[in-house]
Amino acid sequence: MTELREKLLKEEFQKQKNIKGFPVEALLDVSKDESKFLVELGLQTIEDLANNWNEHYEKMIKKIPKERVNSWIAASRLLSLEETEKVTTGAKIIMVGIDNAGKTSLSIALKHRGALSLLFQKLYALTPTRGLLRSKIEVFGLDVHMHELGGQSIYREDYLNNPQQYFIGTDVIIFVIDVQAKDRFEESFEYLKQITNVTNALKLKVPWKIFFHKSDPDYEIDEKSTEVFSSIIDYMSNNCPFFNPAKDFFRTSVKIRSSILGAFSHIFREISLIEQGIQEASQEVAQQLNADFFGLYDSRSNVCFAQYKTDERYIDIAHNAYYEAIETIVNIREAFLRIRRYTLDDDINEIFILRDLRFGGDIYIMAVLTQDEEMARNLDQDAVQEIIENQLRDWIEFRGYAAFPLD
Repeated sequence: MTELREKLLKEEFQKQKNIKGFPVEALLDVSKDESKFLVELGLQTIEDLANNWNEHYEKMIKKIPKERVNSWIAASRLLSLEETEKVTTGAKIIMVGIDNAGKTSLSIALKHRGALSLLFQKLYALTPTRGLLRSKIEVFGLDVHMHELGGQSIYREDYLNNPQQYFIGTDVIIFVIDVQAKDRFEESFEYLKQITNVTNALKLKVPWKIFFHKSDPDYEIDEKSTEVFSSIIDYMSNNCPFFNPAKDFFRTSVKIRSSILGAFSHIFREISLIEQGIQEASQEVAQQLNADFFGLYDSRSNVCFAQYKTDERYIDIAHNAYYEAIETIVNIREAFLRIRRYTLDDDINEIFILRDLRFGGDIYIMAVLTQDEEMARNLDQDAVQEIIENQLRDWIEFRGYAAFPLD
């Protein structure tokens, strides 16, 4: 913690106690005028900035460059972490659920590159998670720490009895439910209630996501199961103020990897503090390319960092096409171009284009769905790169917590 204080705080505050109560001016690069502006918004302390930044973000970036605002938010959140928290940089996601819900399979499927058959080989060899399993994934420079809490009853008691050890400093909680385990719905629902009770008692302002996992294409969910799922969503809506029933539950399956990619991409965009701004920038790129879908993927994590679509149906088409194409690319570091045609139900012809882009030595992958034959035939790599760079440079360069100040 001492090193963190020295890098983030003005000298006169480095040895004082109660970091959360420090005025925002204590941050190393916040001037008196900027501090006065933040106080006028109601952000008087570091804790205020860490917890309530999203309510005032638009006003802040209208007056102060968003890169500086983002760094202040990152710094305040780092400083606000309890000393019991093991993660010192990056974002933290907890996946929780009863045993055999599929938490580990989600992590593996998200990171897997290659044929589906190889993925199933990995999953077949899995054993139950014992206690806490940590892993890390880098998403556009943001270190995302995945904490999977083993779901066997012996471990659940520990999480519930010592919640501060596991949940403090969390950015997102994902609760995973096996939709095929009908005989364990009641047990899973009860565990969900217990977890929400302890996080509410800790007064954590943490977004929740519900994954209805193992929603395989050949598995039909019956009416009784649907009633249970509706009850779960209703419960979360009434008991978790940071759960939005319109966007915070997902049907996932390792047999439909686009479902996992789409769910985690949505979550990663949220925790990177960029969702609204990057949505607008992505729309500008899509319009300039005359595209019905534009996506920019992280080559290391497969996560869709930037995304815009004119119709919801294009999301699954693009994510699936991305996965299918990426499996055929042997060396991601060499330049590549993939083109495929799709005919939709209403006889609309879409051309899918996948190609690599380079920014600052890093590799990103652009996916486009377009009906514009001429644009697809005459795709100019340099022109496309310039369009994307002009609109998305700030977001590509923004590295969230990992860049400020510890990497």
